[in-house]
Amino acid sequence: MQTSVAKIGLFGSASGDNCDITVAPLRLETITVYSGDVIDALAFTYRDRDRMEHTAGPWGGNGGDTNTIQLEPSEFVTEIHGMYGPYTFGPHGSVEGITNLTIVTNKGSYGPYGVGELDVENRFSVPVKNNGSIV
Repeated sequence: MQTSVAKIGLFGSASGDNCDITVAPLRLETITVYSGDVIDALAFTYRDRDRMEHTAGPWGGNGGDTNTIQLEPSEFVTEIHGMYGPYTFGPHGSVEGITNLTIVTNKGSYGPYGVGELDVENRFSVPVKNNGSIV
């Protein structure tokens, strides 16, 4: 059965570079979230239709603690949600970015990563419709 891939949005800080994968995914295997007070970077490993493993990222900055999520063979991402807003980035002033992130799968949830300041943030949610999954 052939499935299609839909790309949704640009997410992250406006000060960063646009990033994308080069080979169409079949299955997401790991998600690595680099975070402290904010989401610093993300990285992924995934398999393509020929079952070859690919690594994407890390995309973002170079700070934060490393949190790697190893998805089980029958586990898939059903939603990603969190908050974005301004945060102070050392002497560089305020930068807009993702400050809080939770990854939801068919088996449970991971996170939240980052702290986020509830009084200044905007919430976002990327739910999957029609029995799809995030890969």
